[in-house]
Amino acid sequence: MIWRDEYVSKLCGYKEAASIVESGDRFLTAPGVCEPSTAMMDAIADRGHELEDVQYISFLQCHPYKIYQPAYRKTFRLMSCFYSSLTMHLHREGSSTYLPVQGSSVGHIVKERQVIDPRRVGLITQVSPPDDNGYVSLGLDLYYTPDLIAQSDWVIGEINPNMPKTYGDSLRHVSQFDKFVETDEPLFSPSIPEPTEVHKKIAENLVSLLRDRDCLQIGIGAVPSQVSRLILESGLKDLGIHSEMSPIGIRQLVEKGIVTGSYKKTHPGKIVLAFALGDRELYDFLGNNPMVEFYSASYCNSIPLLARENNLVAVNGAIEVDLVGTICSESFGDDIRSGTGGQLDFVIGAYFSEGGRAIHILPSITSDGKISRIEPYLSEGARVTVPRQYDQYIVTEWGIANLTALDEKERALALIKIAHPDYRDELLRVAKKRFKF
Repeated sequence: MIWRDEYVSKLCGYKEAASIVESGDRFLTAPGVCEPSTAMMDAIADRGHELEDVQYISFLQCHPYKIYQPAYRKTFRLMSCFYSSLTMHLHREGSSTYLPVQGSSVGHIVKERQVIDPRRVGLITQVSPPDDNGYVSLGLDLYYTPDLIAQSDWVIGEINPNMPKTYGDSLRHVSQFDKFVETDEPLFSPSIPEPTEVHKKIAENLVSLLRDRDCLQIGIGAVPSQVSRLILESGLKDLGIHSEMSPIGIRQLVEKGIVTGSYKKTHPGKIVLAFALGDRELYDFLGNNPMVEFYSASYCNSIPLLARENNLVAVNGAIEVDLVGTICSESFGDDIRSGTGGQLDFVIGAYFSEGGRAIHILPSITSDGKISRIEPYLSEGARVTVPRQYDQYIVTEWGIANLTALDEKERALALIKIAHPDYRDELLRVAKKRFKF
C-alpha cells in the first residue's frame, strides 16, 4: 500500500483505538502538550470492566482523565515519573506510585522494567497531520516519545491539526503507528502567574549572574517570565538556549537579536529543546521554525552533551535547601509534588561545563511566611533532587550564595545571609551547634 492507503486503514474512532489495549499491558502517554485528548483516554478507561492488571505510566499530566478516579484502581495501576498540580494528590492518597527517574534516562528505565516485569508496551501521543511523504511530526513534546516508539508493541497517534511540525528528531512515518484517531482540540496552555515583588527581586539577582554568550536552560513560571523581561533590557548579547523546556519570552529574545546561538559548541545557531509548555504565541514561534530543534530527553539532557557546551547556565527552582546545600525540588516531606525531571541532568552538565553555572532559585520563606525555605535539615521524608556536591549558586530575594568550593561551615554562613531575616538567628544557632563553631 502507498502511505495514504495505510494511513486510512489505520484511522479509526476512539473506541476502536482503545481496543488495542489488552490485560497485562503497560502503556504510557506523551507528556504535557502532546498528551492525548480526554476522549481518547476515557475510551480506554471505559474498558476497565473487561481488562485486568494494566499499568499506566504518565509524566506531567494536563488532562483530568477518568482513569485517575478511584473507581478505576481495580483495573489500572497508576505510576508517574513526574506529577503535576492536577495529579499530585494521587501520590498523597496512595492511588499512584512514583517512578524515580531523571529526564535523560526515562526511555532506559522503561526498557529496564521489561526485565523485571515483562509486558506488552504501548504509547499514545498527539502528532501533526501527515505531510506529502507520509510523515507526521511528534510536535512540541519529544521528551520520551522517540525512545518509546522504538520500544513499543503498539502506538496510537492522535492527529491534531493544531500540532505544528517541528525540526530535530520529530518526523515519524505513518507505518510506525498501529492506530490513528483525530481531534481538533486546542493545545494545552497553562496559566502563568504574574510575578510578585519577591519574584522580581529573585529574577534581578539571577540576571546579575548572566554574561554574554551564556547558553541558558530555564523554564516557565513567574520568575522565568520576569527573567526574560530583564534580559530584554539588560544589554546581554549572543545568548544560546539548550533547555529541556522552552523558556518563556523566547520569541522576543530571538527577534531582538539577544538569542543567536552563535557561540554554542553543540548545535550552533540552534535552539535545542525536549518539550514546550506555554501559550499559543510560543507554540506558533516554535513550530515550523528551522532555528528550533526538538529531541528526546535522552539526547537533549545527555550529561556528556551538556558538559561539552561552554557557559551552560542551568536555572531551576527549589522547594527547600539545607545548610550544607542539599536541594529538594520535588516533595514536601513524603508528599511528592512533581519529580526529578531533567534538573539533575542540567545541574551536573553545568557543573562540568567550561564557564558553566548551576543556579537554584527560591523565595526565602513559604507563601504564608511561617516556614523558612532555607532550613537546618531537609524536612523528614524530603527527596533529594540535587546532592550538595553539585550545588553552586542559591538565589533568594535577599541575595546570592555562591557555594562552589566552600566547606560546610562556610556554606551554612553563606546561606544564612540570604535567608529571611526573621529566621537568620535560629539558623545561626543551629549552624553553630551542627558545625561546632
